Amino acid sequence: MPKCIFCKSTVGPFNTREHILPESLGGGDWAVLPHGLFCDTCQNIFGSSIEQQALGDYPFNQLRVLLAIPTKKGKTPWFKFGEGTVTASLRPNTLQYEPSIPFKRPTNEGRKTQIRIVAHPSKPDMICRFLLKMALEIIAYHNVSTVFEDKYDKARRFALLGEKSGDWWYLQRENIVAVDKRIKTGIRPPEWAEPVKLEVTTFKNGAEIFYLKLLYLEMFTPLEPHIIPSLDDVHKEPEYRIFTV
Repeated sequence: MPKCIFCKSTVGPFNTREHILPESLGGGDWAVLPHGLFCDTCQNIFGSSIEQQALGDYPFNQLRVLLAIPTKKGKTPWFKFGEGTVTASLRPNTLQYEPSIPFKRPTNEGRKTQIRIVAHPSKPDMICRFLLKMALEIIAYHNVSTVFEDKYDKARRFALLGEKSGDWWYLQRENIVAVDKRIKTGIRPPEWAEPVKLEVTTFKNGAEIFYLKLLYLEMFTPLEPHIIPSLDDVHKEPEYRIFTV
């Protein structure tokens, strides 16, 4: 019997073809959730608000533009920031920049030769909820019965409704050297999915952590509110960053 892994409803309807990793991040047929596990109502909630806001925020918006990964509808990715709009280009090591009004004249006259893009999420809660959504889906993909256990209810409620009983966090790592290499050499469509990993790992203390790897980007988040880890001397900014929600 079909049953939604988020609201646990068996009523449905279940007409959604859900990609665990969105197509706009390189998810293909290999990333499709089995039918009957994601109701249309929950899909509308995630698709129209949570996922849309997460994909339009750092780091996903910049990743899509830097690597020219098109949207689900095949359109060229772009993002807007304080100094203007950056749009992907089909040529390696090249981006299109449209300055905002205050910066148009300085740019055209050659007085402005650099742009500064803020590498910080505006809505970390949406990023975290988006990661938890993928975490529950990957659990369901491998073991349907496990995903309905009560221990995942907090993650379920936070991902779907934004309700939380404690602080959540996610750890983000960006391989700066790999970023630079990808920008200069470009990337072909088949390569988008090659270095991708989505998995849930259980630590020795019993904590379950969701791990996502996309090319140069790695992200981790616990499956329940957990003590925020500290970054030791090896794991420091800017390569490693913790965002609390």
